[in-house]
Amino acid sequence: MLVTGVGLVTPLGNSADVTWNRLLAGDKAGCILTTSDIDHYEQLVRIEGLRLHGAPVNSAGLRQSLIESKLLTNLPPNVIDTWLSEPLVAMSLVAFIEAVAQAGLADTFASRREAIATRTAVVFGSSKGGLRTIERLAELMRSGDADDQQCTPLTTEFDLLWQHAFATDSATRAIAAISGATAGVSCPVAACATGLISVLQGAAMIRNGLCDVCIVGSADAGLRASVMSSFHRLRVTSRHADPANACRPFDVDRDGFLIGEGAGVLILESRRHAESRGVPGIARVHGGLWLSDPTGMTQIDQSGSIVAEVLQRSFRKHGFLPDVISVHGTGTEANDLAEARGIDAALGNNTPQCFGVKGAMGHLLGAAGSVETILTILALRDQIIPGTTNLRNQDPNCKLRLRSTSEKLPGLQRAAKLSLGFGGHVACGLFERE
Repeated sequence: MLVTGVGLVTPLGNSADVTWNRLLAGDKAGCILTTSDIDHYEQLVRIEGLRLHGAPVNSAGLRQSLIESKLLTNLPPNVIDTWLSEPLVAMSLVAFIEAVAQAGLADTFASRREAIATRTAVVFGSSKGGLRTIERLAELMRSGDADDQQCTPLTTEFDLLWQHAFATDSATRAIAAISGATAGVSCPVAACATGLISVLQGAAMIRNGLCDVCIVGSADAGLRASVMSSFHRLRVTSRHADPANACRPFDVDRDGFLIGEGAGVLILESRRHAESRGVPGIARVHGGLWLSDPTGMTQIDQSGSIVAEVLQRSFRKHGFLPDVISVHGTGTEANDLAEARGIDAALGNNTPQCFGVKGAMGHLLGAAGSVETILTILALRDQIIPGTTNLRNQDPNCKLRLRSTSEKLPGLQRAAKLSLGFGGHVACGLFERE
């Protein structure tokens, strides 16, 4: 099946083209967070050793993009306002609107044509749900009338937030409501592999004849005090003084990542359906699979054996060898070593060029897999391999072919995307240029 449209909201920009161009230019989104970037700022600054670094999106333009979209004109204003209040949903919808426009489906979805609705599905994941909304709901519950013993005041605001913005599948249901999709709606949750697994599940639905169009992807709005403090205690976030240079995947001096936020949406279609509309594909979803690493909730098999197995089984099943690999590359010692060892074990001397983007935009957590899949597809489209930002002194134990700057590579035809997530999720997706 084909990818006919993509949309991005990332720390580098609120569209796919802006994000892609800034990535190729070597721009970096990491910054020192201010009170306008993150709630509970005063509590966070009191945590010893925690760097108030992150990669936030530019939220100023999100609201205007949604208000101007004709896809939202038939929906109740209070529901739209509720979606706008939760970054997870707002980012997802802006990325969705861009992807739909690129795929030439905006008018079709806006008119709610039953024929396409019954053959359209949504597979859109998130790793945590609407954290800002969860915190707001907790505030409303705490403010309830104690004399009345009411723990959940059923105010209009509470009801709207509860129904439309707090759950893990809030963005999934919002996309389904706007598109009218009825062929199936699901929300995969697989930590930082969520986005890639959503793509693979959506592709499988089309391959099995369950739908003609599948809206896939993921989002994460994890720049919250709860996430930052938890990851700080796990010692997976960087303590480097300069946020722009904090995340250094595969570098000998790496010490973790910084947290970013964002959303990625892809429109998948069967080739027959895309051709019937006269719409060209950007890339082909060739296949892929995912396995489970049983090492531990936050650990990974340091030998890289699970990474090697998922690659070998994917390549063998689909008769596929990549020209480039988009790596997970968190900048933690455990992830980078396991990933590099697994790629080396699977491909050895046949290992192609690799790249990772977290040095430029931070770790987008549940959004990482879909955002990085889209960037991999754009690399195929434009025949360019992005640089691995902040790579200055590559760890000799990470035997990968990496560059710190972008490189034109004519003939770039096939790509593999790796995603690893807490809980043992290890996924590989295979993509081919159209």
